[in-house]
Amino acid sequence: MEYAVIDIGSNTIRLCIYKKEEKGFSRLLNTKATAGLAGYRKDEFMTREGIDKACEVLTTFKNTLSIIQVKKLFVFATASLRNIINNKHVIKEIEHNTGFEIDLISGELEAKLGFLGASKANNLENGLLMDIGGGSTELVEYKNGEIKSYTSLALGSLSLYSTFISGLIPNKKEQKLMEEHVNVALKEVSFIKNKNIDTILGIGGSIRTIRKMCNKKYSLKDNKLKYEYLYDLINFTRENKKQTIDLMLKVAPERVHTAIPGMIIANEIARYVHAKYFIVSNFGLREGYLYYKLKGDAYEK
Repeated sequence: MEYAVIDIGSNTIRLCIYKKEEKGFSRLLNTKATAGLAGYRKDEFMTREGIDKACEVLTTFKNTLSIIQVKKLFVFATASLRNIINNKHVIKEIEHNTGFEIDLISGELEAKLGFLGASKANNLENGLLMDIGGGSTELVEYKNGEIKSYTSLALGSLSLYSTFISGLIPNKKEQKLMEEHVNVALKEVSFIKNKNIDTILGIGGSIRTIRKMCNKKYSLKDNKLKYEYLYDLINFTRENKKQTIDLMLKVAPERVHTAIPGMIIANEIARYVHAKYFIVSNFGLREGYLYYKLKGDAYEK
């Protein structure tokens, strides 16, 4: 029995197909398109070009689903549509043009479902879950395997790129401005203030890109990364522009413009809570959303 999930994100739109098994779900297909919807904004409104781009990608996925039979399809959107003023109009237009029904989820629900998905693939005892998206970043503090506190910050890898970076990758001044911006946001998160959290569990495309870059640069093969690798990688990007671009093109060419903003968000969060390690989870929001829709987990919008 197969189920499909489409995640309309600020940077990418992704289609995943899962097979239901006795103890959970296995992922059969994971495909994405870089839409960059956060870049199609003017005065906090999504432009016509942005609507057309979303429809173009979703129509391609609809054609894929026409030849792959699934029991149920779920389509949801996060900060890509949540953080625009005209989201009701945009959702209505996309739904009309694609035939899909779109569920716009709140930042709070996004944080909870990211934790739910990660909990299905990781032994979560105590720590901080971090989900860096294109337009938002979710933080979840958990203790004894249960959510204690959570928040959604209105900053992400693509929104930082659009706001602070003039070229393909940031110069030193632009990196400094992004670091300051992230720190201002973190100071508003009361539940991580003056906390020492040894390990951060990361979900989402930005942290996976960091893992790929560290694995390539430092010849690693593990999902657990020492914080020192990220710290060194950021310093490397400041001093070696050409080599940085070469590295990003080898491991994540579709994220060449958002990789460094994502690194900066991850680095500032790690510094803020004095983290020593990152664990990168392959399961997260999309899997949590699927469990939520099919199993009725007790998370309210």
